[in-house]
Amino acid sequence: MNATAAASPSDTPGTASPVDAPFVDPATADAAPAEQRQAALARAYDGCAAAAETCIHHCQQQLATGDAALADCLRTALDADAVAVAIGRLARNRSAWAAVLAKQSLSILDACVEACRPHRAAHPACRACFDACGKAIAATRAA
Repeated sequence: MNATAAASPSDTPGTASPVDAPFVDPATADAAPAEQRQAALARAYDGCAAAAETCIHHCQQQLATGDAALADCLRTALDADAVAVAIGRLARNRSAWAAVLAKQSLSILDACVEACRPHRAAHPACRACFDACGKAIAATRAA
């Protein structure tokens, strides 16, 4: 008898014997990781929306005083807020469209992060928006 014929399925690397294999319900096999990804997207995009909203308010206050330095930051925060609210809601609803739309929103969030970058040291609202939208970008890439 050769060595190949003598090997049992449990001796083969990467396989377990039927007795040792954990039970996996096929109906829920991918449910936990998918739910975790949806929850992570929801948290990240909700955080981005909240921070963008604060940044919008701050930028509007600065503009009202005649300081136009945050005009680009305001424009991109408005866009980031719009998509972040939608994606956060989709992710909380466990919609398959959340990850699709999140991937499409990366350029919007990236523009917001870049607009906030020069202001983050002087303006805490811009720093928070920069950080939160960066987390949404990271969550999207991980999803």
